[in-house]
Amino acid sequence: MSEIILINECNHLQLNPDDLTICLVYPGETRVGLSSLAVHRIYSLINSIEGVSCDLFFIDSDSSFFLGRELKEFDVVAFSITYEDHLFTVASTLHREGIPPVREEREKEGNYPLIFGGGIGLFYNPAPFIPIFDVIYLGEAEGRLEKVIKEIVISGGELETLDKFDNVVISKKYQFFYNGELVEKIDGERKRIFRSPIFPKTFSHSCFLSGDTAFKDMFLIELNRGCIEKCRFCVATYMGLPFREKEIEVVEKEIEIASKYGNKVGLIGAGVTDYSKMEELYGILKKHNVKASFSSLKASSPSHYIFKIIEESEQKTVTIAPEAGSESLRYAINKKVPDEKYFSFAEKALQHGAENLKLYFLIGLPGESEEDLKGIVDMTKVFREIALKYWKERGKTGEIHLSVNPVIAKPFTPFQWYGMNSKSEIEKRIKFLKKALSKIPNVKFTHENVRKAILQAIVSRGDTRVGEAAIESAIQGVNFRKALKERGLRFDNLYTREREKDEVFPWDMIESGIRRDYLWREYQNTFERKSTPICFPGCKVCGLCD
Repeated sequence: MSEIILINECNHLQLNPDDLTICLVYPGETRVGLSSLAVHRIYSLINSIEGVSCDLFFIDSDSSFFLGRELKEFDVVAFSITYEDHLFTVASTLHREGIPPVREEREKEGNYPLIFGGGIGLFYNPAPFIPIFDVIYLGEAEGRLEKVIKEIVISGGELETLDKFDNVVISKKYQFFYNGELVEKIDGERKRIFRSPIFPKTFSHSCFLSGDTAFKDMFLIELNRGCIEKCRFCVATYMGLPFREKEIEVVEKEIEIASKYGNKVGLIGAGVTDYSKMEELYGILKKHNVKASFSSLKASSPSHYIFKIIEESEQKTVTIAPEAGSESLRYAINKKVPDEKYFSFAEKALQHGAENLKLYFLIGLPGESEEDLKGIVDMTKVFREIALKYWKERGKTGEIHLSVNPVIAKPFTPFQWYGMNSKSEIEKRIKFLKKALSKIPNVKFTHENVRKAILQAIVSRGDTRVGEAAIESAIQGVNFRKALKERGLRFDNLYTREREKDEVFPWDMIESGIRRDYLWREYQNTFERKSTPICFPGCKVCGLCD
């Protein structure tokens, strides 16, 4: 690992003898964990609390990052969950570190750290994680997590005192009842996902810089949360609603901090190029002599200052996400952007110095036809023709990189009812695209591992039995399919079964703020290939802003 530069403007570990000690665990390698802005943000936030010291831990290490301690030496072990398949990693990590992964075993034996879970990969459906975590935190951190941690300090780790927070799940207080593969009822208080009202005024930027991370010493700044488009498959959109953006004065202070450590920032957010003050942002970057790159670009974003920033930062690869190969299917998933807008957007990016295009597409969308798949190939050809003109002018050939992934049905989105394609059908579609795209020069084709995508899909809509099976699979080496079968669950059915309109979902134990009848209407609109409007001020259609 190369040298780690600590950002002084963050709160860092300063251990005092009587501090409550917390280890923040990212269930992945150090390189990936230090690339996660969520890890930076939570680490700094916890270390800002008087009487608390927070270290880091990554799974490719045998001890904590700063203090070199084992996990069981901490008072609290807190996991930051990004992806559903982290469920398996959490179980195996605890087992490796001498901490029983099964919550009930720890309760009987005692003398173990409090096991705490949070993060976007967990809070929209905590059910599979209930067999592991003592406490599950639902939602965003700013303005609430500090209070929860302080309560742990004051109470000496007494779980009961955390029950007063409407976004904190105490796992032992929930009981699931099943009828065959279905959930019959859930006993326990319904808690609510927390969305931070103070995000627009709050710093959320890098706290460490390292050349070994995915972003190579780039200082990251979060510009906004949520997305106005409300694409029907996208859990980041629905969990991030209502759309919020950081105040420009806060952004300027963050860019000023970044300028002390380098001249490049990475701007991130689900709808980062929808930032409404792009002209002011451009001026601030110029003022502080800082270049910026965007995590992704939205072809529907209106500001021409996006391209000025791309050009002056010399960003060579731009990422856009058409998602579907036909306009009709794109509108069906509520992505209301015609083909021509993608092509013109890509051309402007190439005009302003970009050399490579990265394109994201989904397969297995509801109602997807062979013509829709061919549309992905046809769009790729057009993108290449546009790029070829600029490659020839510059005497340098770039690349069109297609990342094609199966759509995964997620809770609290309109697709939460969707019965996904089978593994063989997904592989058939990938094979078709791989063969067709291989005939187009300068095109790179990649796709997510299909088995990994299916595991994510199963955990995403899973219940406590899925969590139990994952623990058994992770620590005893039992085949996951077999472990599920022993609990009365059919592996393939868990992701391919179309859910009933009114059935009880495992995630009904929590409240998202978004009305179920609204999500159902949006799901039905998918099959009619009918789009609905973006979020706008005063809108109350989904129920979140009532």
